Amino acid sequence: MSNIIAIIFDFDITLSPKFQQEVIFDDWGVEAKIFWEESAQKIAQGYDMEHAYLKTFIDYGKRDPKYALNNQTLYKYGKKVNLYDGLSRRNGSHSIFDDLQMIVEQEEHKEKNIKLEYYCISGGITEMIQGAFDEHNLSDHFKEIFACSLDEDEHGKLAYIKETVGHTIKTQKLYMIAKGVSPKRGDNPSKVNEVSKNLRIPFENMIFLGDGQTDIPAFSLINKSGGTSIAVYREIKRADGTIDEQATMKPYNEGYHLAIESKRAEQLLPADYSAGKPLKMALLSYVEKMAKRIN
Repeated sequence: MSNIIAIIFDFDITLSPKFQQEVIFDDWGVEAKIFWEESAQKIAQGYDMEHAYLKTFIDYGKRDPKYALNNQTLYKYGKKVNLYDGLSRRNGSHSIFDDLQMIVEQEEHKEKNIKLEYYCISGGITEMIQGAFDEHNLSDHFKEIFACSLDEDEHGKLAYIKETVGHTIKTQKLYMIAKGVSPKRGDNPSKVNEVSKNLRIPFENMIFLGDGQTDIPAFSLINKSGGTSIAVYREIKRADGTIDEQATMKPYNEGYHLAIESKRAEQLLPADYSAGKPLKMALLSYVEKMAKRIN
C-alpha cells in the first residue's frame, strides 16, 4: 500500500478569495465585467472557457501596448494575490500545512513514514499561482502546479497559448498525480496513458478541494474512486469583516447544487482554513483517517 497522501487544490475561490485575474484588472483600471464579456463573446464563437480568457489577454496587449504582458509580469501580479485565512506562511506565520504535517509525524504513524504531498490543478495561470505560492512561502509544499500557460513572441510579449486546464483535463492531471507523471521533473505527459499496475498514489489516498463548474469531473472521479472530495464556497463579507449571510446564500446554494445535491462531494464548507473552522477540522480529520488506514 502506498504511504503517500495527496491533497489537491483548485486555486481561485478555493485557495484565494478572488479570481487571480482581478489584480491585473485593478492595475490596468479595467472593469472585470468588460473583460469577461469579451471573453464570453469568444466562448459563443466556439472557444473553450480557458482559451477564451487567455486569448482576451493577448488581444488586449495587441490593441494597446500598456496592456501587453509577459510571464515575468504575470509572476509579479501573482505575488499580489491574497489567500484565505490559515494558508499563508509568510513571515513565519503558522499555517494549516504545519498542522497537517504534525498529524503524519505522530508516533503511531512513524513506522510507515507517511508522506503528505500537495498539488494545485487550476484553470488559472501557472506563473501567477507560482508567484502567489512564493509570496506566501508555500512553494516548498506544492509538488506540482497544473495550470494554464502562455508563451511569448520574439518581442517578449505574450502571444501564444501553450496549455489550458479545465473540466476533464483536470481528471487527466489527477491520473498524472496517481501515476507519478511529473512534467516539472521532465516526464512526457503522454506517460499518463501507460498501463500501471501499481499507482504511486491511489485515488483512495487523495483529497480534492474545489469550488466551481470546472471541478465537477475531478469531484466525480475522486468520489467514485474511493477518495475524498470537498466543495468550498466563499463567504461574502462586509467592510467590517462580518459575514453578509444574504449575499453568501448565492455561492452556498450554487455549491450545494453543484456538489452535494448531485452527490459529487462529501461536504460543502466555507473556504476558511484558520484554527477551529470546519474546513480545517475536516482536512485534519480526513488526513488522520487516511494515515490510520495506511497503518
